Amino acid sequence: MPVGTIQLSKSKFVAGVQCLKRLYLQLYQPELAAESDDGQEALFEQGQEVGILARTAFPGGVLIDTDPDHMDDALARTAALMDDPCVPAIFEATFRHKGVLVRVDILQRRPRNRWRLIEVKSAVECKEHYLYDVAIQHYVLSGCGLDISSACLMYLNRDYVYGGKKHDLSKLFIVKNLTRQVAKVGVDLSKLLRVQKRVIAQDDAPDTAPGPQCLQPYQCEFFDHCNPPVPENHISFLPRLSEKKKQELLDHSFTLIPQIPDEFPLTEIQRRVCAAVKTGSPWFDKALKKELTRLRYPVCFMDFGVKVPF
Repeated sequence: MPVGTIQLSKSKFVAGVQCLKRLYLQLYQPELAAESDDGQEALFEQGQEVGILARTAFPGGVLIDTDPDHMDDALARTAALMDDPCVPAIFEATFRHKGVLVRVDILQRRPRNRWRLIEVKSAVECKEHYLYDVAIQHYVLSGCGLDISSACLMYLNRDYVYGGKKHDLSKLFIVKNLTRQVAKVGVDLSKLLRVQKRVIAQDDAPDTAPGPQCLQPYQCEFFDHCNPPVPENHISFLPRLSEKKKQELLDHSFTLIPQIPDEFPLTEIQRRVCAAVKTGSPWFDKALKKELTRLRYPVCFMDFGVKVPF
């Protein structure tokens, strides 16, 4: 249940863009979240390492190393560093505007008292949902009176080849100007904030049904809470079943694969799975035997998995 005045952060705002229920649970029932595994911890550490490396591209920059319990100190330190023209960049610069607090990865001083906002990501491409990370920071900094020359995303260059010595930061990182895209997102930003603030003022979490937002753009840490185990042969086990098709099946009270009528439109692969479940017999392609006879041992395989960060 909401107590006192809740302050939104960049990460909380982005969580709310994905799912309002996720935002509410992060604030009031974090104990319902799944524990992070080794893979997620490794991704978090990797992100921290990339952030530290990115700072070295801005010599003379000053880090505001303040823990989350002393944000007023971080706000005051940010103001002091901004007033010092000898400081070319500030790392973790902290700002608050209308109940939203953000910490900027890199705030670079530009001529004529302007500033460049840079969000750092340990990714190798500029993903669409990153716009919200940058946009909420732009909103807060502009609201605090800063003149933002550009809002950028700094991420890893997938084509960079490490030579084994010192990193060439000019080639390791790509800095992309997102000012125009952020301006388009900014049109709806005030509306998004109003909705989020209304939700976190409620006594209970919003009744949000599970859906694509549980996994996109990140797997939610409350996935297990909102998606309890389903029975064996549930329709959700059909490969690549669209939400539209799934809802159509549920509307007809078909929750299990054996209940699906033969005439219901499915893809070829989904129909194979249905047949295998109904008959209890596995399906084999007729060409499989021929393909297997072409193998010459020893046969080597390489497998790897990619975990989605929260």
